Amino acid sequence: MKTIALLGLVGLVGVVALGAAAQGTGGPVTAVKEAECNKQADAQDFGIHDYQRHRFVIRCIAGLSH
Repeated sequence: MKTIALLGLVGLVGVVALGAAAQGTGGPVTAVKEAECNKQADAQDFGIHDYQRHRFVIRCIAGLSH
């Protein structure tokens, strides 16, 4: 019974590690795109609506329409 629990735990750790690796770190291309999108967001007037600015930046990075 302990062997099955140990194998299950090892499998779970493997799945979590694989999921983290699949997400990636973004890299330099994403950082440049994010900086460009932040500049575009700064040019707009969102006022106190930070959630709208954040949504704009996320959509810009993803290449979606605003």
